[in-house]
Amino acid sequence: MNRSEDPAEKKQTGTSLWNLQGLTIWQLFAQSHRRYRENHFGGSCAQFAYYSLLALAPLLIILIAFSAKLPLDDLIESFESAIAGGLPRSTVNVLTTQIEEIQERSSTNLVLVSFIILGIAGTRIFWTMSKALDLAFGVQHKRRVWIRGGMALVLTFGVVFLLLLTMVMLVIGPMIATFIVETARVPQTQTSFFFVVRWGLACLAMLFIASVVYGVIPNLKLRWQWVTPGSVFATLGWIVITQGFRIYVENFSRYNETYGALSGVVVLMTWLYFTGAVILFGGQMNAVIYHKQSEQET
Repeated sequence: MNRSEDPAEKKQTGTSLWNLQGLTIWQLFAQSHRRYRENHFGGSCAQFAYYSLLALAPLLIILIAFSAKLPLDDLIESFESAIAGGLPRSTVNVLTTQIEEIQERSSTNLVLVSFIILGIAGTRIFWTMSKALDLAFGVQHKRRVWIRGGMALVLTFGVVFLLLLTMVMLVIGPMIATFIVETARVPQTQTSFFFVVRWGLACLAMLFIASVVYGVIPNLKLRWQWVTPGSVFATLGWIVITQGFRIYVENFSRYNETYGALSGVVVLMTWLYFTGAVILFGGQMNAVIYHKQSEQET
């Protein structure tokens, strides 16, 4: 496909991305992997990890500031517990230390500055993904700066709202589940409910974010779908990588011996890199299906 093709001239396909047009699952993965490497998405993942790390501190400041205004107890503690259940201990220590320092030093001026820094870093995150996904779909990255910037800001603070909503549900969800179970006398432990609710919320949040990214960011008209093969892969892949990476770091790696006090930051950067990788790979999967459908329609 000619990558210089104007996106306005591309024909919009109304076919669902679940119609693989004869592609087997293995062929879809193989072609997606080949094009992922050809597009050099490893560099885009590194940029994603860098800007995500830059956005992390202001994101935490804003989340803590807003959560303090909500009439819910143990909101931050529940959030920290959810983090501890998914990330390696060294990374959890970095995040919890940062949260404690923010709680001690938070101020209105700090929150305002955090909004500015998060807006800049978040914009760069979505610009990075936009360039990569446009490359995957074979369209020019030609949106006007104010359109790209406005879209990135909306997506950035949309993610903030989604994370805040998820934090609230981390508290309310187990309470509702426990009430239902106690009323129905279902023989399940509270720990099991916390595990199901937390990972269920994480999956829904990741699935929603991936679906919005794949549907809105590429510079071409795509049929809107809440769930696509790419978003399912990104969600499941993110869970597998998160848990697999945590087990590896805590049992087999030597990050502490190699990096010392920096090990927590290095592990966090590596996890963010892998997160960017599964998101872009999922987008590349959707692009492979899109190209196959376009070939069948011509």
